[in-house]
Amino acid sequence: MSVPHLQYVKFCTPTRARPLADYSEWRAEEYLDTYYREAILPDERCVLTFELDALTGEHEAFGRALEYGCGPTLHRAIAAARHVFRIDMADRVADNLLQIERWLKGGRESTDWSRFTRFVLEHEHGSAEQHAIEPSAIEPPAIERREALARKVIRQLRLSDARCLHPLGPEREGFYDLLISGFCIDAVSGDKRVWRQCMANVLSMLRPGGLLVLHALHRCRAYRVADRLFPCTDLTADDLFDSLLANGIRRSSIDIQLAACPENAPYGYAGILMARGRKR
Repeated sequence: MSVPHLQYVKFCTPTRARPLADYSEWRAEEYLDTYYREAILPDERCVLTFELDALTGEHEAFGRALEYGCGPTLHRAIAAARHVFRIDMADRVADNLLQIERWLKGGRESTDWSRFTRFVLEHEHGSAEQHAIEPSAIEPPAIERREALARKVIRQLRLSDARCLHPLGPEREGFYDLLISGFCIDAVSGDKRVWRQCMANVLSMLRPGGLLVLHALHRCRAYRVADRLFPCTDLTADDLFDSLLANGIRRSSIDIQLAACPENAPYGYAGILMARGRKR
């Protein structure tokens, strides 16, 4: 199998609000340990279900997809795999993309995403609720096939900064048919002005008629990773709605949902925003 190489985009150096922790301090392993190693947290069940429902409603596969701000995670790409011909993955931190590259190569030291893959398959088979407690009916070969498909459709890993006018270069403006972004753009800065500009920069890569699936933390000023706090933009549903309209998402197509997750309050947030819509 051919594994995509990291492709580097020249970083810009904008003025930014003083962060609680700098992303030079980011450690992918700490993030995975905090949120993904032990179980599928309720908020991740919500966002995977939201993404799967959005994609299942489509009649045709998407030609070109992008997961922007993937972090060191694969579950959103695994969920999208059967709905796309190719998906590129972009993130600000090289350590995150190295985690993904390790998984693509299938090394023993890579993170195990089979728990999430099983959840995806259960949902697609209409049995996610039924098997939430009972033993799963999804056999290991089905999980292996889905993960093999994800490895096949993931084409490029790109380092990128959402604060740049063209986060993946001017040639990617209006390029993607599907754009997925989970808990990324709102975590660039605690300054809403920076967030608005990042939204404009990232959403410029979605072609007219393309589908956006986006997740953000609700009313969160900082979220915890291990013993560090990283900035967040303190978004409301109204903030998100206004930004989607400003960036060409058709009003009639916008679906924004707020899901409470009080059990995550120790991590700095007690709710998540889930949004989808089509570009005019």
